[in-house]
Amino acid sequence: MVNETQSRPNAGSISAIRSRRHVVPEEDATKLQFGEFADGEALTLTEVATLLEVARQAPGVPQAPDNKVYKQTTEYVRDFANASMEVSESMRTALLASPGFLNKFEIAQIMYLRPERVEVAVALIPSLERYSLGDENETQLQQILDDVRGLARYGIRQ
Repeated sequence: MVNETQSRPNAGSISAIRSRRHVVPEEDATKLQFGEFADGEALTLTEVATLLEVARQAPGVPQAPDNKVYKQTTEYVRDFANASMEVSESMRTALLASPGFLNKFEIAQIMYLRPERVEVAVALIPSLERYSLGDENETQLQQILDDVRGLARYGIRQ
């Protein structure tokens, strides 16, 4: 016969299991829901490339990892970074000129993708659909897209 006290978990262990469970927020970038990453920063590849380079040059930093993933990551970032850091900073400043208009994720995507028109921006960044209603917000988004493309083409705004 099996001892019942051994086959049943005690109440203390059940409450410990329940307290360890935590609700993981839903992630859906189209709705700007980023779960545990909501407080993180959204960076462009140019910014990532700069951070990787600066981090390796800092005093007292250990050598870069000698593994395939790190090497592939740095190659990818280097190959696809599409602006200088100065232009990236100028773009980010222009995009932040209207606080609350764009989410930091949308800002990073616009900086990297540089869509020409609102319709294209919405197709690439579905969360921008709220600005495709033909009102003044759509006009403002179009102006922002034009500014970003101009900065990318002609460089830093003085």
